[in-house]
Amino acid sequence: MEWNPLVPELVVNSYAASKKFYIEVFGFRLLFERLEDNFGYFDINGAQVMLLQTPGAELYQIDRPGPNGKGLHFQVVLESIAELLARLQAASIVLASPITEEWYRAADIAHGQREFFVADPDGYLYRFFEYIGERAA
Repeated sequence: MEWNPLVPELVVNSYAASKKFYIEVFGFRLLFERLEDNFGYFDINGAQVMLLQTPGAELYQIDRPGPNGKGLHFQVVLESIAELLARLQAASIVLASPITEEWYRAADIAHGQREFFVADPDGYLYRFFEYIGERAA
């Protein structure tokens, strides 16, 4: 297993519910877990995330109003977003944004992606996208 240099650990309200959602809906693979700690390490297309249910919610302010991770989102590239969109629709998950085509400039090149935002059961926001090419900026 290859460890990424930066892997977010998300505190969740229910490890079992989040594990099911991340695997069955988002399409992540479970790399390993410690059930005694309500902890799992997940991967999708090289993007890794850890999920942890903890009794110390006050440390992470998980019981505060508003979504968890307020003010941030996680961007994940997929070869195609079609399969994920189908799973989200089958699970009646509402997208947090419409599906859009965006072009982001990096120096003199614009990189295109087809993208959308969706939240997990704890309110963590994800931007999933597929790369559609590049053009002059």
